[in-house]
Amino acid sequence: MSETLSPQAESDGDHQPRLLLIDDSKVMRKSALKMLGSDFDVVVAEDGQQGLAMIQEDPSIHVVFTDLNMPKMNGYQLLEAIRTAQDEGIRNLPVIVVTGAENDDEAKEKALQHGATDFITKPFNSTDLKARAHAHANYQRTTKTLQQVASVDALTGLGNERSFLDHLEKDLSFVARHHNSIALMLIEVDHFNDLFLKIGRRGADSLIQQIARILLKNVRKEDCVGRMGLAQFAVSLPTADAAGAEGLAQRICHGVSGLKAKLRGEALAISVSVGLHVPAQAHPERAGDCLQQTREALQQAVAAGGNQVVALLEAGGPAAPGMVDVTDFSLDQLLSTLARDGAEAVSDQIPLALQRLLPLWQALSPEQRDALRSQLDGA
Repeated sequence: MSETLSPQAESDGDHQPRLLLIDDSKVMRKSALKMLGSDFDVVVAEDGQQGLAMIQEDPSIHVVFTDLNMPKMNGYQLLEAIRTAQDEGIRNLPVIVVTGAENDDEAKEKALQHGATDFITKPFNSTDLKARAHAHANYQRTTKTLQQVASVDALTGLGNERSFLDHLEKDLSFVARHHNSIALMLIEVDHFNDLFLKIGRRGADSLIQQIARILLKNVRKEDCVGRMGLAQFAVSLPTADAAGAEGLAQRICHGVSGLKAKLRGEALAISVSVGLHVPAQAHPERAGDCLQQTREALQQAVAAGGNQVVALLEAGGPAAPGMVDVTDFSLDQLLSTLARDGAEAVSDQIPLALQRLLPLWQALSPEQRDALRSQLDGA
């Protein structure tokens, strides 16, 4: 249960920046309410888990103050969850870490690696606390205002999601008028959260920037590249045919896997999954449907293990090697083709088949899975 402000402070909260303090110490929570309640709309949480839920549910929170040592979810885990959130507003929240005598320089460095914005050390006075809170709240207000009108992703210089969707509608309209094809691509960094934990926020940001450069290097001038989320990019390829788009996707995979990264002398594997979709008919009103099909292709690439391309083709679209017809897929037909023509003839459809069979595998008991593995080993 979280403490509340006085009725007067609550009524004024609509006009004050909202500040979240997360600390398992009741004394600290009450002190923050007393020090900041006149200037801010203060809400509090007892641990990182409760604090994260409040952040996810309340977009009006401007600044977060958090302790490091807490039950359920500590400050490092909270920072990781915030900095790897898909929501850009959450991802960019200022997070000030409250440190005490038990937190040494190594702990602060670890918090910084996880994305801490600033630090304040206990015991602190109301003047210092208010100064930090005002500085970061004002910055966040300005940032949110700019984000509402911005069309460029600040980290990569690519178009952001809003900009990409606008461009996609124009591309679909253009190819529809000229009776041309179009291909859509979604690219996602594999196991990005694990990488974030290993290389920290600065390393993760650098990785995203390098992948953005690989995309720009490989696409044509008429293509559009956008950043759609934390570790996800989109590419619109007007006039591209299926074969050309898949070739580009494979080059992107190869380019990313060639990135060199090390942590304490150990090489890190970096790869991307690519979902590719070629609609049979292009129309600007179909932008949402086309992206959804592309997203499904990406999900299948991720589910199949990553570092690969899954391409879905609508019935009636231009066929190409490696393209799976999403509207006419049959496991029975796949097995028939396998028996008749061999494994090579169906290799491109295996990721989709595994995706369709995944719910069945998940429904099996551990004993049933072991029995099936034994059967496969003996086959």
